[in-house]
Formats: sequence, C-alpha cells, structure tokens
Amino acid sequence: MTYTQRLMLEACLRAKLHKKVIAEKLGVHIATVYREIRRGEYKHKCRRTDEYGDVIDRYEMRYSPNIAEDKYRINVTSKGLPLKIGNDYEFVNYMERRVLYDRLSPCAVLGEIKRKKLFRTNISKTTLYRYIDIGIFANLTMANLPYGLKRKKYRKAVAKRPPRGISIEKRPDDIAERNSFGHWEMDCVVGKQRTKNVLLVLTERHTRYEKVFRMPNKKTQSVVSCLDTLERRYGKIKFRKIFKSITVDNGTEFSDYVGMEKSVFSGQRTSVYYCHPYTSCERGSNERINRDIRRWFPKGTDFSKQSKNKVKFVESWLNDYPRAIFGYATPAEKFAEQLAALG
Repeated sequence: MTYTQRLMLEACLRAKLHKKVIAEKLGVHIATVYREIRRGEYKHKCRRTDEYGDVIDRYEMRYSPNIAEDKYRINVTSKGLPLKIGNDYEFVNYMERRVLYDRLSPCAVLGEIKRKKLFRTNISKTTLYRYIDIGIFANLTMANLPYGLKRKKYRKAVAKRPPRGISIEKRPDDIAERNSFGHWEMDCVVGKQRTKNVLLVLTERHTRYEKVFRMPNKKTQSVVSCLDTLERRYGKIKFRKIFKSITVDNGTEFSDYVGMEKSVFSGQRTSVYYCHPYTSCERGSNERINRDIRRWFPKGTDFSKQSKNKVKFVESWLNDYPRAIFGYATPAEKFAEQLAALG
C-alpha cells in the first residue's frame, strides 16, 4: 500500500466503514486491510469528564498511517535496503546499557559516542529516536526514556516581602552571562513528608558541576555547616576562587545570609544573592539538575534511609553526564579544566 492509501484507510476507519467496503475503495484484498490495520495500530489515550466532574482516562486501539509507513520502510530493509546501524551490535548493546542501566538519555549517549568515536555507526538524533519508536532495539522502547511530554503550568506570583539579603537585581551582569567560573546556585531537595532529612544541592553555573550534601534537617544551621565543611576542604583562599557567589531562593533555610557569607577563618568567604519570590527560572541550572536527581530519588523518598555512598554516587553520576551544551563533554571535565586554570 502507498502512503496515500494509508491515509484513505485511516479516514475509512474513522467513518466506521466495513472492512470489505474499505478493501473495495482501496482496490486491495480484504486480508491486506486487516494486515495493514495491525501494522499501524497504537494505543490512543482518551480523556473525558464524568457526571461528577472526575477525569477518566481510557485507551482505545487506533490506526496511524505514519506508524504503518515507518514499519513498512523498516521491513523493506529485509529486502536489501540496510538499516543505518547495520549489524553494529556493539553500538546497540552500548546504547541500551547506557540508557537502561546508566539512566542517560539516548541523545546524550549518541553525543558521547560521536565525541569519543566509539563505533563506526553514525546516525542522527532523529533517526535514533525513530528506531527506538518503531522497535528496532530489542530492549529499549520509548517508555524507557527519562522524561515524558508533560509541561508545568505556572502562575504569575506577586512578591509579598523583600528578599532576606542582597537581591539578585544587584548581582553583577557577568554572572548572568555564565562566562566566568565560580558562581553557584543552591537549593534543597526535600524528601518524604514528615521526615527531616533533605539534600542540599549546589550547581556551578559555568560548568554545571554539582555538589550534593545530605542534611539532617532543613535549617539554616545545617546549610551554614555544609558551607563551612566545603571551606575547610578547599581552604580559605581556594574557596574564595571557586565559590565567588551563591544564588539562592527565599526559603527559610537560606535566611541566614550573614552565616553563609562569613568565613570560618575570618572575613567574608562569598557573596549571597536572593532570587525574586516564585521565580525558579533565575536558578535555571539548579532546577534542571534537581529534575535529574529525582530520577534516582523520586518524590516521597526518605533521605534518612539513603546512605552517604548512594548520595555520592548520584553526585558523580550527575557530574559524569555528557551534556549537549558542552559538545557532550561532562561537567567533571569542565570543572577540572577550571580548577587547573586557577593553579
């Protein structure tokens, strides 16, 4: 069948015509109609509201001419037209392992392969996702991909109080441009309700490098204690070069800006800036990385039951993740370059 015939078949099915009538209209055998319907079948989600106002989801099988056409094109490969991945089984196994077990996106894995020239296969991102969608990979499906297509709806918020410290409005413009190293964003990832343990996450804006700490509670003393630990680890002089500024939201855990800025040795160790209320986009990198953290620690996770080794593993996973913005280099590599430049 041609693609035009498949479009006609879709229209006939929507009109609920009998299969025999459809076969006559298309000029094909009735068995061809049944085979073609099976080829292009997919589950379609239907949403409706019942008499009580509750939203009910149900699924029904429908026919897609695009799915049928893609499967047809792939099936043609058995008649001589080779797949772009050919018999590169090492590429297929590597892709499945990195996505299924290392929890990377297919796009990130593909970028890593091209950057390091690991295999002979060279396909585009579009081709890769199409192969996944139509079932070329034995163990990898669209359901295994990290994120769906959900989009959050934001409401416009109005500030009800001034920031607890220096506003982001007074932050130097060069920090917003991400051209200089040493400027961080900080936030907390909360755990299960009625539990105290949280994660403190710091993201370096230039390299997207992560520092993750498990804190016993969401209090100002715990935040200051983590910064004190970092300062002692790097030393007074090096800490000031690495942590030139930190941008936070207006949460109560970040209300002690004096304690966060004060050095454990003497003087001021860093500058703290506060975002506008309800404006998480001003800490865009931090929020983006927090979404990746939720892949390992979903909402409802009790952090008191998570070991320090598990937290350290997730931190390393984040820093070793190939990022498209760096040509699929990792934040760890970029951070190491900046540390070497400091001397």
